[in-house]
Amino acid sequence: MLSDWIKGPIILIGYLVFAPLLGAMIGSRPVVRRWILGLMVFITSWHINKMTLMLGSIDWYRGQVRGFEFSWMDILSIALVVSLRSDRTRPALGWPTGAGLYLLYCAMSALSIVHALNPLYATMATFKYTKATLVFVAVYWAVREEEDLRFILRAMGFTLLVQSLVALQMKYVQHIYQVRGWFEHQNAMAMWAYLLGLPLLACAMARIAKVDARWCVAGFGASAILVQAALSRASLLFFAGGVVVTILFSLVEKITARRIIFTAALGFVGFLGVLASLHTLMTRFHDDGNQASSETRVVMNLAAHDMLHSTFWGVGWNNFALAINAPYPYGDVIDDWERDRGHKVDDTYAKGVVESHYWLLLAETGYFGAGAYFLLIGASLWWCLRGVFRYRHTLLGAFCIGLGIALAITYLHSNFERTLTQTKNLYAWLILLAIAAKLSRGKVQLRARTP
Repeated sequence: MLSDWIKGPIILIGYLVFAPLLGAMIGSRPVVRRWILGLMVFITSWHINKMTLMLGSIDWYRGQVRGFEFSWMDILSIALVVSLRSDRTRPALGWPTGAGLYLLYCAMSALSIVHALNPLYATMATFKYTKATLVFVAVYWAVREEEDLRFILRAMGFTLLVQSLVALQMKYVQHIYQVRGWFEHQNAMAMWAYLLGLPLLACAMARIAKVDARWCVAGFGASAILVQAALSRASLLFFAGGVVVTILFSLVEKITARRIIFTAALGFVGFLGVLASLHTLMTRFHDDGNQASSETRVVMNLAAHDMLHSTFWGVGWNNFALAINAPYPYGDVIDDWERDRGHKVDDTYAKGVVESHYWLLLAETGYFGAGAYFLLIGASLWWCLRGVFRYRHTLLGAFCIGLGIALAITYLHSNFERTLTQTKNLYAWLILLAIAAKLSRGKVQLRARTP
């Protein structure tokens, strides 16, 4: 493991030297810029140790942030910004729609440092999430033409395909029951898969060039494989619901022979897939640990409720894993639950973080941080809806349909899983949010002739 004395110079060179030089090399070449965007999409699937370096790492801490994160995503974002700022052929670069809302969420959450049990942990979270604004700004500015989005669709399809091969190898060669791929947890992989997969499904049903259609169909199929391999009960249900709603909304937007044939074919393939994996799915839904898992979520939510009402700003961003353990009283409800089940309580065991993203936000950042976040996710759904009407009957409009549904079920699912706090899921979300915000303004130029 590298020490901070080695990591520090590497990070400085990457951010202050390599990123600007790469931006200068990209210059005004849109093809190279698209490859950078595609690489950013692919990086969201990398193993976390391959995409980040962390200063001040606290390996034993079970919170959502364990140090000061630096990432390849930041370097590529800086390079894109440098190239765009120096490109004389570009249109004026106005402040991105939605970037202010995201920074408001970061600012409101950062104020929780006032009552943070450990201000350093809160600073780590503030640094991670605020710095991620670079990704949003870079993608917003870089996506200017329909061809940019088409390339991103291919990158999404390719990335899902690669990850599905990893998952299949883990499932059928290593015989892993719940596959997590290159992700930290199977739930994170499943939510990432349908967040990328549902927009591809909507685009595959639109009028689209054959090469793009193949990538969209293959990518969506790969996302289905990943969700099934993860065997996350909530993900399976949300994904199935998302597929049905995406098809219905696509047909409502415009009924075409292509969409009817595609729906029939998808239904047939889906039926065969469910039939082939029915035994595994039934086994997963009848696991003995399901009830204990559900009860654990309930008592963790109760602990988060107590934290929310203990101080005006919550216990501090990234401080939940500290507050839930001794000497603080918030974890007592969990110990009492364990005793009621006849289990002995181990006072040396460090409890983790609540699964619900919303209860985590409320507990750590209070009503102000959580409120700003709800404002942001509400705006993101509005961007998708607005994009559907601005680009109706086009590929871009179809993308907005799929993305809007993917975001909606991600937000519903976030009440049970906090995967949007994890670095890779966070970056994938911000990439798609930036595209939605740009499309909502009608700032992406359509092709002169759609094939």
